[in-house]
Amino acid sequence: MTSTQSSLQSFSPPRTLTNPHLQTILSSVARKVVRPQRISDFVAAAVEETLEVANVRLVVHSNSQLDVPSAPLIMIIPGWLGNVQSSYVLSAAEHLWQQGYNVVRINLRDHGDTTHLNSGLFHSALIGEVIELVKHLMLRAQLSDAQTVTSGLIGYSLGGNFALRLARAIPELTALAICPAIDPYATMQQIESSIIYRNYFVTKWRKLFREKQRHFPNLYDFSPAMKLSSVASLTDYFVKYHSEFDDTRTYCAAYDLSGQALAGVRARIVAAKDDPIIPAHFYDHLPESIHVDLIERGGHGAFLENWQLDSWVDRYCSHYFDAQLKQLP
Repeated sequence: MTSTQSSLQSFSPPRTLTNPHLQTILSSVARKVVRPQRISDFVAAAVEETLEVANVRLVVHSNSQLDVPSAPLIMIIPGWLGNVQSSYVLSAAEHLWQQGYNVVRINLRDHGDTTHLNSGLFHSALIGEVIELVKHLMLRAQLSDAQTVTSGLIGYSLGGNFALRLARAIPELTALAICPAIDPYATMQQIESSIIYRNYFVTKWRKLFREKQRHFPNLYDFSPAMKLSSVASLTDYFVKYHSEFDDTRTYCAAYDLSGQALAGVRARIVAAKDDPIIPAHFYDHLPESIHVDLIERGGHGAFLENWQLDSWVDRYCSHYFDAQLKQLP
C-alpha cells in the first residue's frame, strides 16, 4: 500500500535545499563535520560492547534511559559501509534517546572498523547473525519482573533491507525502513550511473578490503580488487572469489525483496520520490502489508529541513514509534 500522506506535516525543505543530490551529500558528508555538542555528548555517553552471536562477533553502541528501565528499545542498522558513527544514525539515535527510548546502534560485520573481529567477510545476504543479535538484544531488554519491553528497529538503505528481512523473521518486531534497497541488482546499476556515488562506494569498499587483508594477511590478497573502479566489477570479483554464490545475479537474488518476498510482513517504509539511489518505482508492487510513505523530496535518506542540517525523518521515526510502541492515540 502506498501513501503520500505521512503521519507528520509534509516535509518541505527551503528552496535552496530541494536538490536531491545536495540533500544526500550534505547528509552523508557535511553532518560529519557540523556535529552539534549534544551529539558529541550522546556519543561520549554510549556503552560499546562486542557481542558474540552465531559464532560471530558484532559491535553495538547503547544509550539507555537509566531512570526508566521499561522504556522501549529502538535498534538502528546503518546503510552499506556505514556504521554506528554515521551522521544520520547518530542524529536519529540521539533524537530517539531524548524522546525517552533506549537506543542501540548496530555495526554489521566488517563495518565501523570491525574488520579485525571475524575472519569471514561481510556480504549483504548474511542475515542469520543479525537475526540472532537482534533477538539477543530484545531478550536482554526484557525486565526481570516479566514486564514486556517493546522493541523497534530502523534500517537505512541496505540497512532498510535488513530491517525488512528482520521483520519477516521476527514478527513481533516493529520495523521502519528508510529508503530501503528493495531490488539489489537494480540498485547497483543505479549507483553505477552516477560517478559521484560510484566513486564514493568504490573508495569505501576498497578501504574495507585493505583493512581486512591487513588483519588477515594469510587469508586474503585483495590486490586485484584495487585495480577495479566500479561497484559492479568489485561485486563480480567479490562474488567469484570470496562468496558461495555462482554469480552476481544469484547473490543479489538472495536478498532481493521485490514482488511477494515480503508477503504477510508488517512493516513501514518511508522514502523520497526524488531519491537518486533508490527510485520510487521500486516500491510499486510490494504487498499491502507493507505501508509505504512516499515523500515528494528528501534525497537518499536525508530529508534535511534547514541549513542547520536537522533531519525531518528523525521526528518521523519518533512519531511512528510513539504510536506503535507507546500506544499513543
